[in-house]
Amino acid sequence: MFTLGCFGQQLVDFQWKKRLIVLVSKETNTSEVKQQLKILKENSVKLQNRDIIILQKHPHSQDLSTFSIDQDFRGVLLIGKDGGLKLKKPFVVTPKDIFDLVDSMPMRRAEIRRNNGY
Repeated sequence: MFTLGCFGQQLVDFQWKKRLIVLVSKETNTSEVKQQLKILKENSVKLQNRDIIILQKHPHSQDLSTFSIDQDFRGVLLIGKDGGLKLKKPFVVTPKDIFDLVDSMPMRRAEIRRNNGY
């Protein structure tokens, strides 16, 4: 299942519930955005296993202001369940980079232990 959030949703709505991949671009239908979405969609099960949903935001979006995102930035943000910025990279980011980072987070490690019955 591939989960793409709605445009009107605020980042704070997901705090402590989901990790977020935020695709930041002034235009929503660029080749970079399409390519990023395609490779993420190909990894939808891995996204779901890590409680990750995808949102698209304009760089001027008010809820990105806390992260000091440059108005010309076009790329990917990874926001942890705690609401903190974990990754900021220009398009296109490999799923491996995202998953390796998420899997190294203490909260994710605890989730893995809990899911494995430890």
